[in-house]
Amino acid sequence: MIYKAKINGIEREHKNRVALEIIKQFIDKNQAKSYEDFQEIFNKSSFSSSKVIIDETKKNLFVSEKGEKEFKTRYFWRENEKVYIQNKTCYITSEWGSDRDGLGRYFDGLLVFAKNNNIIVVDNESNSFSKEKITALNQSVNTKNIMLYGAPGVGKTHNYKKLISQIEEGKTENEIFKSISENEEVTNQYDNTFQNIKDDKRIEFVTFHQSYSYEDFIEGFRPNESGKIELEDGVFKLLCNRAKNQIKETTLHQIPFDEAYDIFRTQYIENELDKIYSVSNVEISLLDVKEKTIKAQSKKAKDHQYVKKSDLETVVQGLLNSAIEKPSDIKKLDVKKDTISLGGLYYPIAKRIIKIIEETRNIVEDKEKNFYIVIDEINRGNISKIFGELITLIEEDKRAVEDKNDYEVTLPYSKEKFKIPSNLYIIATMNSTDKSIATIDIALRRRFTFLKMRPNPELVKHDDAKQLMKELNQYISKSSLGEDFQLGHSYFMGDGIDLDFIVEYKIKPLLEEYFYSDDKSPDDIMRLAKEEYKTQEEN
Repeated sequence: MIYKAKINGIEREHKNRVALEIIKQFIDKNQAKSYEDFQEIFNKSSFSSSKVIIDETKKNLFVSEKGEKEFKTRYFWRENEKVYIQNKTCYITSEWGSDRDGLGRYFDGLLVFAKNNNIIVVDNESNSFSKEKITALNQSVNTKNIMLYGAPGVGKTHNYKKLISQIEEGKTENEIFKSISENEEVTNQYDNTFQNIKDDKRIEFVTFHQSYSYEDFIEGFRPNESGKIELEDGVFKLLCNRAKNQIKETTLHQIPFDEAYDIFRTQYIENELDKIYSVSNVEISLLDVKEKTIKAQSKKAKDHQYVKKSDLETVVQGLLNSAIEKPSDIKKLDVKKDTISLGGLYYPIAKRIIKIIEETRNIVEDKEKNFYIVIDEINRGNISKIFGELITLIEEDKRAVEDKNDYEVTLPYSKEKFKIPSNLYIIATMNSTDKSIATIDIALRRRFTFLKMRPNPELVKHDDAKQLMKELNQYISKSSLGEDFQLGHSYFMGDGIDLDFIVEYKIKPLLEEYFYSDDKSPDDIMRLAKEEYKTQEEN
């Protein structure tokens, strides 16, 4: 049974190749983990009966045969099949068969594992060895307008890189929103992803303020260097045009010889290989197909012969490159004399492997890339003035879809027809303590999905600072101000912080502003906060 599937857009045939791709992608997505971490994850998974991964140091798993190293059990061992975990070379098992009851326990468990880890497996044909047909559809982030909001210092601006990188990596909405809401420490694991977006010029960052205008954001007339007034595109329009005008690249994907040989061998083992005939229409019998040799015999020959995999690859490449057209042309290739003499065997077997390559060859069209605009302090600008007529078009259901012009406007200055592409994300941050929030909340609410970020004291390493943060935030939450005015953890973060300095020049001025109508001084508030916190702890 050949199992055809796509894993995150990569075409694979046969279940052990699908398994290899799933495990490799899981390891690639979790490079911060150690070899021991992966071992623990795999051993506790629903396919743990099979030893999934080993490292190069497991000498007992090798036996010497004819001067070469081979695995005692079956593992993928070629260079393009290895995985590297923190500079450790590792190998993935190639055994994903059925259990005693005929159920594909190992492989079925792996499909569940892939689905749970957002590795997209799309089954291309019925899967007879699976207890349940599992097709994980692409769960891309459909929310195009995301608002990170919260009190000052909770990491709104700091986390937008993480948010964008997770969208780029194809994580689900639930996974992304949960990760950002938990507001864990932002590490450098997303640096490469974010840097790639920047290098592709697919992101722009702006900060709104009272003087920011439609002309800055969309388009407007501005003086050039010579003083002449010219119409110029704003940052948002420029990014929209970039997103709309990107060129999709189409490539031809062809599996390597090693993979084609494995499919050929599997078809032989599972009795699914069609009969092979020589150019003179004589049947070629395959007596055995091993990892490095094929035992074959022509019906007209008295004895069997051995076809070497290494020379067979040379013949296959010669056919693919049009270097040979018939069995006698094999002498043109860099092969041994016995291979030339057995051209009548090599040629038809090579043609069959090429047929496998051609059957699995597919056109791969690069997916549409995402573009991002980050608007910091969005509530400090005049939203209606800045967005103008585009305030309607930014809604997800009014975004432009390829070959559709349902929602577009005519820009007032250029008179151009304009629409906002579906592959553009608007990521905004908003300070929930800003007094102007109430006046724009209704305008934003319908067009943005709000993701609240809260202070996380666990990110504060300084014990006294963490304690002070907890005390003050409990006091503020119970006051008339409410939790939106809590102190963010960024006030207290850093190595070797001077807490006295922070309290005197950052915390006290903020408390004075928060409680300006109260008779209590910042020192009184901190004392009361400490007492109330202690009382609650005791109760």
